[in-house]
Amino acid sequence: MSKIILGLVGETNINRPRPETAFAKVQPILDRADVLFGHMESPVSDHPSENTDMPDLPFKRGWEFSKPDSVNAWKAAGFDAVGTASNVSGSAEAIVRTVEELDRLGIAHAGTGRNIEEARKPAIVEKNGAKFGFLSYTSVFYPQFVPALPKRPGAATVKAAMSIVPSWRSEEMPGAAPAVKTWLDEKEKALMLEDIAKLRRQVDYIVLSCHWGVSSDEKVQDYQTELVYAAIDAGADVIMGHHPHRPQAIQIYKGKPVFYSMGNFAFDWWFLRDSMKEGVMAYVTLENGAAAKVSFVPARREDESNDIAPLPLDSEAGIAIIETVRRLSKPFGTKLEAAGNEVVVTV
Repeated sequence: MSKIILGLVGETNINRPRPETAFAKVQPILDRADVLFGHMESPVSDHPSENTDMPDLPFKRGWEFSKPDSVNAWKAAGFDAVGTASNVSGSAEAIVRTVEELDRLGIAHAGTGRNIEEARKPAIVEKNGAKFGFLSYTSVFYPQFVPALPKRPGAATVKAAMSIVPSWRSEEMPGAAPAVKTWLDEKEKALMLEDIAKLRRQVDYIVLSCHWGVSSDEKVQDYQTELVYAAIDAGADVIMGHHPHRPQAIQIYKGKPVFYSMGNFAFDWWFLRDSMKEGVMAYVTLENGAAAKVSFVPARREDESNDIAPLPLDSEAGIAIIETVRRLSKPFGTKLEAAGNEVVVTV
């Protein structure tokens, strides 16, 4: 099987007058990839609220959907597929409108749909003689609104649960910080593994897109590593995560790359416009059924324009992102090495 480069970007929310400009400053690094995939953070709606006191989602303060023409940004930049499952997949109208717009532009998608069957359906892309299957799930969601049902639009979910465990020193030292334990719901985990097993028979490479973790936090939760090991053991080749809105650890498990959080990429939502500006653009070079090379380029949204732009590796902001990823990846045995204009990931 010939060599092919997969490009990945993280949380992206486009809501601007000229959506096709969203990726303009990173287009040269996007063009390095043969297959492009990203996480589409916002569904689109014909009637997004412009009043932040009346959000488009009752459980999300200040939330506003993007306009349908925002999908033009993904098309203009050359994205082959997007993942759409997230905690803001909570409006039947917006989910259906998003599916219609992506289908109209010929962009493959996974993660949400008119019903649970459609939400779990993979996006399949064939390029340069290789066939990719993309699956998208969220473990972060309001159960009353977000999960797709047999007759309700929504997102594909992999539910997790948590408990608080008192510190082993709590009797001696009241107030000692407790530990948080998390784990996957066995039924929903089994459904995800079923999807992977079915897709494994259809494609050369499987990419899993996971909305998970804790917003603004650096820590990888127990259920995330549980999901990673189960999914890769079942046949997934690449896992990319999002929701924390900042870059997190990278792990190589059984030769398969795991990006626990890609950070924010192009992100126009007013609530995060002036914060959490960092992200990464990742590349996975695949050859003969395996990852031959894993690398990334740090990126940051500019203070004035809010346009996402690649960072030189020796710039202050570029070094800061690299060092954060290095520190968080160290417990997984991952090593980072600058090489030219990218950071190469090894173990």
